[in-house]
Amino acid sequence: MNRFSKYVFGALLATPMLASAAVDLVTNGSFEADPQSSGSWNIYSSLTGWNGSPNIELRNNVAGTAYDGSNFVELDTYSNSSMSQLLTGASGLYELSFWYSARPGTGTTNDLSFSFDGIASGTVLNGIGNSGSDHSWQHFSQIVNFDGNGLLTFSAVGISDSYGGSLDMVSFTSAVPEPETYAMLLAGLGLLGFMARSRKESVA
Repeated sequence: MNRFSKYVFGALLATPMLASAAVDLVTNGSFEADPQSSGSWNIYSSLTGWNGSPNIELRNNVAGTAYDGSNFVELDTYSNSSMSQLLTGASGLYELSFWYSARPGTGTTNDLSFSFDGIASGTVLNGIGNSGSDHSWQHFSQIVNFDGNGLLTFSAVGISDSYGGSLDMVSFTSAVPEPETYAMLLAGLGLLGFMARSRKESVA
């Protein structure tokens, strides 16, 4: 490796990648922080990071398997209708992401709604059943302009029949790199251009 190649390699190492790890503002998004024995379920007034209204049903690979890890949440209007978490962090563009599924072996009674401070809202599983023996996980994703503080809420809006919609792997991550990342990337590219020009002039 010649001296120029070594400089290029060093500059590339010093330049951060744009796909650096994003910060997730959701606490316990996959619901693994709360112990639940395998093949069991229970109803709680709250989970780590989440408040129930009135309760949250936590399941560990029973009546379906989790999308991520072992635990997932099921919400039904029967007794555990909604859950929420206050998110705080730096303002900017963020991606709201979660996975959802109708409960296995049920009809169209599993609707779930979500809202985030009026910035994002909607209903998933609207009139969707699941005749299979396991979850059929679907992904939701939306970019929102976050002002630094917001309440994320999931609610059951289906029929009160004790069978609800399932939720797993909730995240709220920064969607763009920090300005400092762009600045360092441009500096690294500028250094590469300068070295390439210097090498060309020395050869000439």
